Amino acid sequence: MATTKIKPQLNYTLLCDDVRQEVGGKFSLMGLFEAIYANTFPAVHPRFAIVNEWSGGKGEFHVKIRLLDTDKKKVVSESETAITLFSESQRHRDISIRFNTTFPVAGTYWIETLVDDKQINMVSLAVKQVNQQSVH
Repeated sequence: MATTKIKPQLNYTLLCDDVRQEVGGKFSLMGLFEAIYANTFPAVHPRFAIVNEWSGGKGEFHVKIRLLDTDKKKVVSESETAITLFSESQRHRDISIRFNTTFPVAGTYWIETLVDDKQINMVSLAVKQVNQQSVH
């Protein structure tokens, strides 16, 4: 008898400076943000995390998270993972840490999430030029 595969729902995508797993399995998210600030370009951002939460699905799925440039054509960085949901009531948090990401120009970049090579969502990430010390 074949197991029925049910595609999961993406509950949220969050961007933050860091994620820590606490005793008991809880996650602490530090420095939630929607924008990165830099004095000059190209700019290198030392570290950030992309946090996705999934639920409502059942089965094994291939998840790809891509950071796309301002015209949504070039992949700046990419990560892939497999997630397994054993029941529709299970929640799964997928955390992708990015190190030393180069942003060639200021503008709106895009975080694209795909499941089994099908786009689920896109979240914008503003990268802004400022005339002072970098905020992020």
